[in-house]
Amino acid sequence: MAIVITGSVLNGTHTLSLTGAGILWTVATAWIGVGCVINARHCGRVHCRIDGILFPLLSLVGLLNVLGLVSLNWNVYWAIFLVILGASFLLEVFWKKYA
Repeated sequence: MAIVITGSVLNGTHTLSLTGAGILWTVATAWIGVGCVINARHCGRVHCRIDGILFPLLSLVGLLNVLGLVSLNWNVYWAIFLVILGASFLLEVFWKKYA
C-alpha cells in the first residue's frame, strides 16, 4: 500500500507524471495480487482466492492503460480495485469463509 500512496502523493505534487504513477499503481496491484495467491495457498480463505485471481488481472488492465492500449481513468481503476476487495469480503461473510 505504501507504493500506492507514494505514487499518489508524488503525482499530486507533480513530481511524478500520471504515467509514472500508473506504473507504480500497476506494480502495486500485481504485488498485492501475488501476495493474495501465496496467502490463498496457505489459508484457503475465499477472499484470498478471489483477490488472488482478480488483482493480477486488474494489474494487466493497468499495464494496458499505461501502454495506452486502453483508456481508463485511474479513479475508475481504483474503484474497481475497491469493488473487488469489498465483494470478496462480502462473499466470505455471507457465503463461506474457506474454499
